[in-house]
Amino acid sequence: MINSGGPGFGTLTETFDQSGLSANYVSGVTNFAAFLAGGPTHTPLFAGFEWFSNVGISSASVTYDLGSVLNIKSLALWNEESSGIGLLDLFASVDGVNFAALALGLVPNDNPRTDYGADVFSFATTSLQYVRFDMDRCPQPNPGTQQSCAIGEVAFETGAGSVVPEPGTYALMLAGLAGLGIVARRRRAA
Repeated sequence: MINSGGPGFGTLTETFDQSGLSANYVSGVTNFAAFLAGGPTHTPLFAGFEWFSNVGISSASVTYDLGSVLNIKSLALWNEESSGIGLLDLFASVDGVNFAALALGLVPNDNPRTDYGADVFSFATTSLQYVRFDMDRCPQPNPGTQQSCAIGEVAFETGAGSVVPEPGTYALMLAGLAGLGIVARRRRAA
């Protein structure tokens, strides 16, 4: 979701679908550290691979919905090479309404206008479903062609116990365990 500074050009989906990367990453499946050790790069081509805020914008905000509550402990950002982000603040939420600071004052690399690598930002493992990127000082210090904020690609590293059960899931698990206990007790009594 684009909160401010958009709609701009491209879509946020194009920054989260791995389409612009030289190697694929599947959250929760691909080993994050091994993936990044391979040095995956992002293409400098725009069409279908990146998102830009409106022209002339020096700050923008976007929110990623990860689809369910996950334990996230770091993210990789391919800071778009032509515009990019000068300063980045990250915020986390489980409901999409109430956000708390995740990491503040991040300064992504000012990438050259060629295939470029990722910045990795780590933080305390946090349960979240929504990650908000508040971008400022756009474009990066040595902009290319567009006076705007831009994102090449993002990838999130999940932590241990990545899928965080909803309260209803806990209730079902407890009911199932109680049922198993009753069955075991009846078998012993018989």
